Amino acid sequence: MYLNKSNFFWKNEPIFCFTIDLDWASESAIKYTFNYFEKFNIPITFFVTHYSKFLFDKINYNEIDAGIHPNFLPNSSHGNNYKEVINYCTKLLPKAKSFRCHRYFDVNDINEKLYDLGFLYDSNLCTFLQRVDPFVHRSGLIRFPIYFEDGAYLYHNKNLKFNEISEELFYSKGLIIINIHPMHMALNSPDFLYARKIKDNLTRQKWNSLNDKDLKNIKNYGLGIKDFIVNLLKFINKNNLKTYTLKNIYEMIKRD
Repeated sequence: MYLNKSNFFWKNEPIFCFTIDLDWASESAIKYTFNYFEKFNIPITFFVTHYSKFLFDKINYNEIDAGIHPNFLPNSSHGNNYKEVINYCTKLLPKAKSFRCHRYFDVNDINEKLYDLGFLYDSNLCTFLQRVDPFVHRSGLIRFPIYFEDGAYLYHNKNLKFNEISEELFYSKGLIIINIHPMHMALNSPDFLYARKIKDNLTRQKWNSLNDKDLKNIKNYGLGIKDFIVNLLKFINKNNLKTYTLKNIYEMIKRD
């Protein structure tokens, strides 16, 4: 398989693709995040770690794009080995054709197994603000590297004043794949450790069940990553920039 980069439709303009890693976020956090994208009429691709009635109702009616988000790390709630984790995730989302592993876990055995099971593409490589075009992985999967991740942006203590860096980061030609997390959005994390400290003091069950009231009590009310993302959504709408799901982009590449 060969990807002809001369045909990539983002060579002449910025093209956005928003993806969301659920990471065991609560229903309230998922709804909170989804509502912002719905408000701005921007499509999303979700990578799911667990069942969410809110999301799965939409997935089942083909209202949103979704792939699996398997956790292959020790003490995973998905299973104790590669086979168990893959079985759990494929049963959770049987029609999925895409994946992104939790913490971007990446070994050939997993990629080849998922490809053999019928997965076609992934977004399992995270850069730090680097434009890397999709490419064919050795397994046969087409890989879509991430340009911007909320956690990485916070980890490197980058500027959260969107208007000061909007042109530099988001207005040049190319494919811009964004990865965000509902809990960072709902908590409006001002730095990388904000959500981590809260999570470490809660059980898995409590983290997964934080309601609207809980989130209001522990969220950051100063400048944070939610503010940054919302300003990015406003920027896209204001400038009439194009947004697609990951499935849309995969299908257009295959067609061309």
